[in-house]
Amino acid sequence: MSFANIYRKEFKWNLRSFIIWTTIFVAFALMYIPLTDQILQQSEAMLKFIEKMPKLLLQIFSFEPELLTKPEGLFGSEGMSFVYILSAVFSSMLAGSMFSKEFEQKTIEYLLVKPCSRLTVFLSKLSVMFSFILILAGTFTFFEIRLFDAFVTQEYSVRILYAFGLYALTVQVFFAALATMISVIVQKSSLNTSISIGLIIFMYFGDSLGRSFENLEWMSIISIFRYIPLIDTIKNNQIMLGNSLIIILISGVFLLAGGLIFSRTDIKL
Repeated sequence: MSFANIYRKEFKWNLRSFIIWTTIFVAFALMYIPLTDQILQQSEAMLKFIEKMPKLLLQIFSFEPELLTKPEGLFGSEGMSFVYILSAVFSSMLAGSMFSKEFEQKTIEYLLVKPCSRLTVFLSKLSVMFSFILILAGTFTFFEIRLFDAFVTQEYSVRILYAFGLYALTVQVFFAALATMISVIVQKSSLNTSISIGLIIFMYFGDSLGRSFENLEWMSIISIFRYIPLIDTIKNNQIMLGNSLIIILISGVFLLAGGLIFSRTDIKL
């Protein structure tokens, strides 16, 4: 079985799930962005309410009062927090479908007994996974920018909107790579999902806790969300491009480890 045959098979099997996830991302943008102007008109009352909220809660959901007066700040401080979580869950589940689910259902045996190397199988699956990730990140960024252009009348930074797209891609690549490594180790989709979701929650909320409490700072240091901060990006009008590239390179290490484990894994009967 060739690289192209495996690619087509995996693409077809996961296409339906991918379409559902893409619809969720687009629907979220459609639900949120068109209301931006209306929410900004009520920003004064909203700011008074937010000032009374606990500081920790504001940090968890990236609330920063001064940012809520900007269209991109409003979407970035609230909407992108959920996009981060959705991106991480999507990529983790996609990796699980590509690898641990195949081991669990024994369909991996069919591929591994075919006259093609394990490296070909592994790279074919990765190609499909990252094709979906790139398409989803591109689709989200396209709709994000077009919806801002169509519905937001106040001045905003397109540069920041592109940063949001880059960060969503970075999160997806990282958790896809991490879940791939986990999948080939545990070989069970339910266990992969549990571990991956646990790591997502730990990193996301650990970053907020680490920035709030000095004795928990280590939780923030090991979280990728610390290095692609939404608030700093909007306030400083600065894209954390270098940090994003480093996170993607770290993801490559996870993929390399996953590939080595996959190439040496015995088929369990």
